[in-house]
Amino acid sequence: MATMTEQSASGLVEQGCHPVFLYGASRLDRQDVARRLHSHSPRAQNPFVIAALTATPRALREAALFGNGEAGWVQQAQGGTLLLDEIDCLCPLMQDRFMDWLEQDNTDLRVIAGSRHDPVLLLRQGCLSAALHRWLSALPSAQRLGPERISAVCRLATGTGMARAGGMKRGLERALERPLSEYLEGDLENVAGELHACVVGEVERSLITMVLRRTCGNQLRAAAILGVNRNTLRKRIRELDIAIPKGIDE
Repeated sequence: MATMTEQSASGLVEQGCHPVFLYGASRLDRQDVARRLHSHSPRAQNPFVIAALTATPRALREAALFGNGEAGWVQQAQGGTLLLDEIDCLCPLMQDRFMDWLEQDNTDLRVIAGSRHDPVLLLRQGCLSAALHRWLSALPSAQRLGPERISAVCRLATGTGMARAGGMKRGLERALERPLSEYLEGDLENVAGELHACVVGEVERSLITMVLRRTCGNQLRAAAILGVNRNTLRKRIRELDIAIPKGIDE
């Protein structure tokens, strides 16, 4: 039998297009809940857009959000849903501009905002502009989902085998979220141009090393586990300067 929290979470997923504020939990869990809210709303056939604020350098956030020669996130989400996560990382001027944009007559979208921080803390510490402060303060408690309710929504049955499989595949992404976030925190601009190669190289080195340890250095078995050609594995071991554990000779 579903708990009361899960029942209320299910009811929220099935409700209309009210604005929602998601806080706490992980970024991926907040995104998961936002997608479900969108897919169970009358806007489900229209765009669902994630405003990836923390993955966008500060100098580029305004153009990404409002557009600069091409449609920004707010224009792309017209008729659908915009997830504006980590909304408090926007400077006060951009927060005010966003609230002004929402009040325009031709604006037609559902806003799901989010933050890793508790809304009470955000309101007390002055992290929000006056307009955004009023917007968040006016949201009923039913439209503010904290970690417990977010977790309850994430536990709801997805309904299809494919969706469940997708949820399982996101397990690794969830596990990597915290270390990657800490690696990138406050230093995104300084690693521009080398980020992908750096992260992929470090992850690949660790992955190959761990598999080789499990196979006691047997590269044939390691290649089979990794799903790569044996020669490809040897090449990557050489390029990444990976020490092969002592074990079975091939």
